[in-house]
Amino acid sequence: MFHRDKDRIAAASSVLIIGGGPIGVELAAEIIMDSPDKRVTLVHGGPRLLMVMSPRASAKALEWLRSKNVTVLLDQTIDIDLAGTGDGYDGQRDFTTSAGETVSADCHFVCTGRPVASGWLRGTFLGEYIDADGRLVVDEHLRVGRLKNVFAIGDITDVPEAKQGYLAQRHAMVVSRNLRLLLRSAGPEHKLHRYKASKAAITVTLGRRDAVSELPFMSLIGHIPGVVKPRDLYVSRTRRMMGIKGKNGES
Repeated sequence: MFHRDKDRIAAASSVLIIGGGPIGVELAAEIIMDSPDKRVTLVHGGPRLLMVMSPRASAKALEWLRSKNVTVLLDQTIDIDLAGTGDGYDGQRDFTTSAGETVSADCHFVCTGRPVASGWLRGTFLGEYIDADGRLVVDEHLRVGRLKNVFAIGDITDVPEAKQGYLAQRHAMVVSRNLRLLLRSAGPEHKLHRYKASKAAITVTLGRRDAVSELPFMSLIGHIPGVVKPRDLYVSRTRRMMGIKGKNGES
């Protein structure tokens, strides 16, 4: 899949990205830095990019993209059903935005948020604990609803924080400890470990060297925050954690 996408980008002279969240912004930045001769257009339905970050961080990301000649269209959408997922047809094609603007592109990528894939749970005993956003309601121990021995981790939880992989890993650490406690004894509930929602920094890469970071006290853009997020986007670290070897045997 990823090799095919790489080939599609390489063959295209113009690329359309639909969605201005972290994935869309990072993809636009990667393409324009690796291939500055390509025409990259990013269409986003919101009033600013990176809604998970502060307006100041969003403005810095927008300024960076436009300085690299990426065309950014805000407050406009493209009908995804008409556009397709982006993994099929390639070749120059015209897309019309909700504002009536026409964007021509050889290939496109849909980077919009997707609903939580929890619909199948509604017909189970967990259905009563699913909130309006499709997430499971959990307590401070990450237990689902009123259930004493059912836990949830990751994006499916209603924990009020950014939905990111490293936070799901923190969920897993808390839940694994609690499961061990429950298996060893039916001791007092106060001994169970609690999870505190994170207000940790969010970093969005802008090419291989730059990034925009949202810290509790300020927003940064440039090479310094770029060092915070490794160039391989934590792939090597995740491989080591999971015991997975790369193509050449490296972890």
